Amino acid sequence: MVVPLYQEEAAVPGLSTGLREFLRTESVQRDVDFVLVDDGSTDRTLALLHQHFADLPARIVAHERNRGLTEALLTGSRAARGSMVGWLDSDLTYEPDVLRRLALLIDAGADVALSSCYHPEGGVEGVARWRLMLSRFASRFYRRTTGCPVHTFTSMVRVYRREVLERCVPIEGGFHGIAEVLLQAIVSRYQIAEAPAVLHRRLVGESKMKVLRTGIGHLRLMWRYGRLARYMTAGMRRAAV
Repeated sequence: MVVPLYQEEAAVPGLSTGLREFLRTESVQRDVDFVLVDDGSTDRTLALLHQHFADLPARIVAHERNRGLTEALLTGSRAARGSMVGWLDSDLTYEPDVLRRLALLIDAGADVALSSCYHPEGGVEGVARWRLMLSRFASRFYRRTTGCPVHTFTSMVRVYRREVLERCVPIEGGFHGIAEVLLQAIVSRYQIAEAPAVLHRRLVGESKMKVLRTGIGHLRLMWRYGRLARYMTAGMRRAAV
């Protein structure tokens, strides 16, 4: 499991508690290890990671400077062991147990498994509506432009087969780079599955997303991948008939 952190000293204690519980239950089914990536934090994030995770199967990787969310995830993914790589937010707005359900989808044959708060059986609790506008808009338009029936394109919380991450390397960085990984998987005809999940309000710290920058990035991705992905998924539908 890869967890990126930037200026998240307030989140580290709760993250430790959540991952300990996840390890207790999931290690019965499969080997679990954690890769915690400090993305150039200038607060006490790195020191607290060493303090709270010293006794867990965790590796701590530190960027000398802030490189952005996508780069932190790629660094962690390269350091991760095993045939599956999961991504989780450090603020636990999605509960760690979501990754267990996503891993089961990979076991069942999927190449990429997504957490989906916009799935009809998913939900959002306590998150301000204005903060959801960008992700709802982006997911709706990605679904329309690609023809891929995924409800949530923007959630970072996913599980991949390792080969997908080795092949699907994004050009974009920041928050919208995670959408590009999924778009590359779609045009590469990997099997995509999603599980309904509940997105909770962040209880500690602040989001680092720059809304305008991220929005412009999503527009670039829609333009770049939309027509190609629709062509590819249309071919898949014709082949299935």
